[in-house]
Amino acid sequence: MMKTASEVGAEQDVMASLLDQYLETNTCHRGDVVEGVIASINDKTILIDIGGKADAIVHPREVERMLPRELSALKPGQGVSVYILEQGDDDGTMLVSLARAAQQSDWDRARKLLRTEEAIPLPVVDANKGGVIVRLGRLRGFVPGSQLLPWHAQHNDSESENRWEPLLGETLMLRVIEVTPERNRLILSERRAVDSKAAKRKILERLKVGSVARGTVNNVVPFGAFVNVNGVDGLLHISELSWKRVTKPQEYVQVGQEIDVYILDVDLEQERLGLSLKRLTPDPWESVRDTYREGQLVEATIVNMTSFGAFAALVERPEIEGLIHISELADHPVTRPQEVVKLGDRHTLKIISLQPEERRIAFSLKQARTQTSDAPQPAEIENSDALPVATGQEAV
Repeated sequence: MMKTASEVGAEQDVMASLLDQYLETNTCHRGDVVEGVIASINDKTILIDIGGKADAIVHPREVERMLPRELSALKPGQGVSVYILEQGDDDGTMLVSLARAAQQSDWDRARKLLRTEEAIPLPVVDANKGGVIVRLGRLRGFVPGSQLLPWHAQHNDSESENRWEPLLGETLMLRVIEVTPERNRLILSERRAVDSKAAKRKILERLKVGSVARGTVNNVVPFGAFVNVNGVDGLLHISELSWKRVTKPQEYVQVGQEIDVYILDVDLEQERLGLSLKRLTPDPWESVRDTYREGQLVEATIVNMTSFGAFAALVERPEIEGLIHISELADHPVTRPQEVVKLGDRHTLKIISLQPEERRIAFSLKQARTQTSDAPQPAEIENSDALPVATGQEAV
């Protein structure tokens, strides 16, 4: 049955009314972030279809500032988010911003980080007297000096304009502590990030035993040093500073120094991190058999004494230490090693046991002395086949 002209007109009126209602519900206001599709693009204009009566174009100044690689990444038909800047010309064309929409997404992320108290690594991109600037997506956040970990300030002039410049290029573990988009204010804290137990565990979980990480020495103590790795303090024990015997850790590391460290142990239950410096260099015990053997005479220096003997380090390889048992110090009974040797003394010793797999080498002082005293003297060797020398009486 054919519809009359009046019926067709009525249907068209209904459709127009529904379309108007749809468009009204999609009316955009300044500050809104809406989804759209790129309709067309060139080096001066980007047209966005946002489903309304009017077209939306990206602000011309924003297009001019775009890098060639940024423009080439945008294609017609590509879905994008845009930020409504304002109604433009009299024809109702809207001005929008791709950058502001992306920035709005970063603000949403910052709010979420503030709510969850999650710590995240962010790069330091600038510094001033008051603190450092970090980048969170397209946002610039500020970390006041009071919210940085204390060892960053050590050895720096507290009044210097450049006191935080050594942190440029570093990555800090941070927590968001204030988000105020209307004032373009994003504040973060390194102190809060380290204080977070959950954040510390996440950092430890990322560190793998056997890997190498960059850290900063924040304290030196008699038994070693504490090194901050990605926001977590790890112990660099005195025994892990060098393959040689170490008595003063400060001779190897100083507060504020940046060093590479070997991840020796990660204890998630105790939240402890064990580090090593010496394991970044070859283990001297692995090649000790290439140079030394049992029965060999060597030069060594006394480096430590105990009730059961003295420890000596090879002069040529001071990282290799061995024990002279108290029974191997002299032919006569010895009560205390100090009766025969002193710290710093250099002696010729005989290797009587060599077990590099167990990192053990045993010396003997008394056997070395016996061996050297029994050896033919140069004069004896020189005159062994010569005729007897006449005495003065025989000459007469």
